[in-house]
Amino acid sequence: MPDQKTQDGLNSRPPEADQGTKTPDTASAPVDQRTLYQRSRCLFSGSYTHGIDAKGRLIIPASFREELGTPFVIAPTPDFQAVALYPAQEWVRQEEKLEALADLDARAIRLINQFSKYSYRDGETDQQGRLLLPQKMRSKYLENVRDVEISGAKTYIRIVSAENGEREDELFAQDFPDPLAFIAQLQQNARS
Repeated sequence: MPDQKTQDGLNSRPPEADQGTKTPDTASAPVDQRTLYQRSRCLFSGSYTHGIDAKGRLIIPASFREELGTPFVIAPTPDFQAVALYPAQEWVRQEEKLEALADLDARAIRLINQFSKYSYRDGETDQQGRLLLPQKMRSKYLENVRDVEISGAKTYIRIVSAENGEREDELFAQDFPDPLAFIAQLQQNARS
């Protein structure tokens, strides 16, 4: 069955994906939403604003906790601009990507060292879903702010100050005033 078209012209997921019923690629077994998301490698989506308490603890949204697993890794995002929470399997992928770069250019070792310097492999939440963020991460990447935006970034969770999150939204609106036109242009370029 082809994807359904929405009013805006973009393909949406087939209705079966939401109902946990059979889809074309899994004609013999029901498929639940979680399996579909894992297949697409979109484990984390959505955006939340939370506060960091006086002890440096942050509530991780319940919708993120199961996919995040325990233990998880607290580290920089790939662009070194925010805090990331990586499931263990995704963390291994990030390390492998960086190590492959070292084979191409010895300067990549500095990237690996910096990434490792700010990586904490024993991440876990308490019974209330709170994470104690390491002080170095809070000061370097969050500038010791109280309010943060926690958002899904497909395969990891991204944490920025609430102010930076708003700024990113404003920049997105400036850079992509018409997202559908941009997508249509990409699709046209891919066909030619």
